Amino acid sequence: MKDGILIRKVDQFKEKEDKMRKNLLPGLLILVFILVSAEAAFPWGAATHAFLAKKIGRYYLTLDFQEIYGQLAPDLFNFNSELSSDPVLWAFTHGLPGNEGFMTVWEKATYRNYQKALAFGFVAHNDVWGADFTAHHQAQTIPAPADFPLVPGEIEPGYVVIKAVALNSDPTLNSHFESIGLHNDRPEHFRLRLKLCHYLVEAAGDLIIRRVDQNIGQNLITAAVVRDRKFVELLVQALNQPEYNQALIENEAFFRRLMIQYGALMVLPEFRAARALAESAAYFGLNLIKKEAGIEVPLEQAETIADYGLKKAIQLCAPDYLPEIRKTIEKVRLELRNHNIRY
Repeated sequence: MKDGILIRKVDQFKEKEDKMRKNLLPGLLILVFILVSAEAAFPWGAATHAFLAKKIGRYYLTLDFQEIYGQLAPDLFNFNSELSSDPVLWAFTHGLPGNEGFMTVWEKATYRNYQKALAFGFVAHNDVWGADFTAHHQAQTIPAPADFPLVPGEIEPGYVVIKAVALNSDPTLNSHFESIGLHNDRPEHFRLRLKLCHYLVEAAGDLIIRRVDQNIGQNLITAAVVRDRKFVELLVQALNQPEYNQALIENEAFFRRLMIQYGALMVLPEFRAARALAESAAYFGLNLIKKEAGIEVPLEQAETIADYGLKKAIQLCAPDYLPEIRKTIEKVRLELRNHNIRY
């Protein structure tokens, strides 16, 4: 009965998709300004995580969207500058060496209310051995260059990090950065430039995913719309720290709306989606550079840098992004089996 209700809900949603898209597009400007407040590094973008979830999970309609939302959900605090670096929440959502707090979500999940499907996706995301590991710590298909700046726990040879380092070294982008006073020979500037490049690489990756799966935007929207309403209760129970209950509830609701808006962006024609992502990168850069380096950058100049940077990031990632994603899928499937995560 519940499966039938969910299928009808998905069908009804698809019938209203055009109307919803029109209503959501004005919210994309809001999305841009929300994105600029983010400070944590997101190893894979939301569209990439949704694509991974589709390939890793059960291939069953009523579970697929729950798995997708579950895999997105560990990033629910990434847009909250006060909570994104909280060690308790990071261990719970992504994990730390020796502290795989995310496993409690799987352990507490029951077979009711699609909890196992949501928990399956949630655990698959993790940074210790899950999907984020290949992006942040160890690429599966490309080697780190000989001069790669290894800084354990901060700069490790994950795919997205390797590409961010390569983008930062691009002569044209380097000239742009130096023109605003950011120089690689200053460690604090190097880290800042790497954050900006990291952001551009994630956006480029999502656009590459959109090219091979043009339904990915709709999948993001649908997953956020139909995620089971008991999911937040599962997170509260799994974390089991009452002082965080309100933060979980509020940030999950906010994150769910954000994923709907981001899905709407991914539904747009590629040139419009790329323009919106470049605009968000420009505002992100303005705020981050002012905060961390005290440098004021004119918006027009920031937009020029972001537009070039995104195009260059796509060029750098296009040859091997999908092979890396395929190897990530293989690795995560194996790790899930080894950790007895199945339902």
